[in-house]
Amino acid sequence: MSVPLLLSVAELKSQLGGPVVVDGSWHMPASGRDPIKEFKENGHIPGARFFDIESIKDQTSNLPHMMPTASQFATQVGELGISNDDHVVVYDTVGFNSAARTYWMLKAFGHEKVSLLNGGFKAWTAAGYPVEKGEANITPKKYEIPSLKQNRIKYYDQVLKIVKDKDNKITIIDARPAARFTGAAPEPRAGLSSGHMPGAKNVPFLELSDMETGELYNDDLLLAAFKRAGVDVQQLKETTEPGKEVILSCGSGVTASALYFALDKLGVKDLAVFDGSWTEYASRPESPIVKD
Repeated sequence: MSVPLLLSVAELKSQLGGPVVVDGSWHMPASGRDPIKEFKENGHIPGARFFDIESIKDQTSNLPHMMPTASQFATQVGELGISNDDHVVVYDTVGFNSAARTYWMLKAFGHEKVSLLNGGFKAWTAAGYPVEKGEANITPKKYEIPSLKQNRIKYYDQVLKIVKDKDNKITIIDARPAARFTGAAPEPRAGLSSGHMPGAKNVPFLELSDMETGELYNDDLLLAAFKRAGVDVQQLKETTEPGKEVILSCGSGVTASALYFALDKLGVKDLAVFDGSWTEYASRPESPIVKD
């Protein structure tokens, strides 16, 4: 059974008790926000549990929230009361932000029955729907160890080769704000150069949703955001050329996942997130960096 990529808060309200609902909120360290504390004290959608990308990650890496192993993923996701066959609905407190990272992680591990809640917790509370506070009440489930779909994730060596080979079959799209992409503004992570990969396009993730309501823009506005960056979504959808794919990047792999979701919704196939994104790329001396 397929599930919708995007679910309205009214649709979720009518289905509460069916899908497993997870809060995938995450904030930049400089924001001073603690999403786990907010989950408990400010409240969450009834029955939700917290999907912590700062815990469900490669604990051996010095890069932020890198993809964990399949066995670690299965253990921690099972502890959240999720099985391989469950329909998972993901939201965050901003609306359309880090929930997309949780969406992509599940998709990358082959969990196809996952939806994103349009507008997230912001839209849920704006509709006057009930919230719960405190710890989540979870009954763990068995999550069978999945296989990572290698076509949905990219690693540094692969991206560096694509950049150096000037492989024009690959479209690289960066979700960071324009000023960081061009090099006009610094990166928030100390010691990291701003700028971009040669040939990359820039679609700032903030252009994909209404920041007041938290809701994703309609398809026409999404198409326009990509078109402004020189990305022809229709051409990407229709191409049959072997080796054609789209790689999404950002600061640390979170908002790149927002681009992944938007393009997934628009029907583009062969999408992958560069897991280490700019934090890894710009920290490596062999990486070519362009400033406009």
